[in-house]
Amino acid sequence: MSHKITIIIPIYNVEKYLPRCLDSVLNQTFYDWSAILVDDGSPDDSGKIADKYAAHDDRFIVVHKKNAGVSAARNTALDMADGEYIMFLDADDCIHPQTMEILYKIARREDVDVVAFEYDRVAHNAPDAVNFPPDKMPESFKNKYDTDKIKYKYVKNLITRSTNSDFGPRSWYVQNGMIWMRMYRRRAINDLRFDTKMRVFEDTLFWSMVLMRRLSGVITRLPLYYYTVNATSALHAGAGQTAVGTIAGFGKMADEYRKKANRRDARIWYKRFLWSILSRVYRDAMRTTDVATRRDIADAFKKLQTVGVLDLAPGMHARRYRRRILDFIRQNS
Repeated sequence: MSHKITIIIPIYNVEKYLPRCLDSVLNQTFYDWSAILVDDGSPDDSGKIADKYAAHDDRFIVVHKKNAGVSAARNTALDMADGEYIMFLDADDCIHPQTMEILYKIARREDVDVVAFEYDRVAHNAPDAVNFPPDKMPESFKNKYDTDKIKYKYVKNLITRSTNSDFGPRSWYVQNGMIWMRMYRRRAINDLRFDTKMRVFEDTLFWSMVLMRRLSGVITRLPLYYYTVNATSALHAGAGQTAVGTIAGFGKMADEYRKKANRRDARIWYKRFLWSILSRVYRDAMRTTDVATRRDIADAFKKLQTVGVLDLAPGMHARRYRRRILDFIRQNS
């Protein structure tokens, strides 16, 4: 039986956080959902915890598979998803009790492909985040929202709102590549999959593919997701060994935008997404002392240069990092 919302939860080594995550799904005020839990070969008891929840409620569907990374785990769930809308939830995070109710009501009312929302950062000892232990829910879980009074902004084509000054701070909701801060109409993204070769920024690459489709959306500033800051994650570790795959992945995406997107959309994506990622990869590369790794990264950048990806550098930020990357290529080739 299909449900209105399918929520996708990849699981790996999160036994400490998983009960809180799954409880937040189980306690939703919206009942017509299914959750696909993909145990990505987790060596701890995460798989057993997932099985326990599935035995209690058949809306939880558990898949146990050999470890292949978060992208492969999400792809497995996307192959199985049958909901009208799709959400993503990381297993060390959690959602507000009214998240699905609010998002589904807005999506149906406005008949849009994407609903974007705010999130709160939570952690154990992070100075810029709300701190609470993994077995506790945030205090704001108690907030009760009137679904008829929630403010939001309708967007005809989401990518155009990543740069328009008249849109104000809401442009950040489009620029941010985190895949879990939105709900998606399944038929709008049904054929898209995550790049399994990428270890970081796979969210942003997927979101870039979504944006190319010029989808309609709604943006609300309501914080409906709780993101656990994890300093040991791939995103925060920023190791050089993932840089080559990242450069290659976004190089292919840049070529897609050049060939398939209109000139305005391509320019926006290059400015707000591609050069944001390339500048971060460059900064990570500059912190790498291993000569062979620096040479591999330089070779990956050089491939972008050869096919002309680095030629389009809109804005001062892009032009500055283009010069730095070209210097890096010369110094490490």
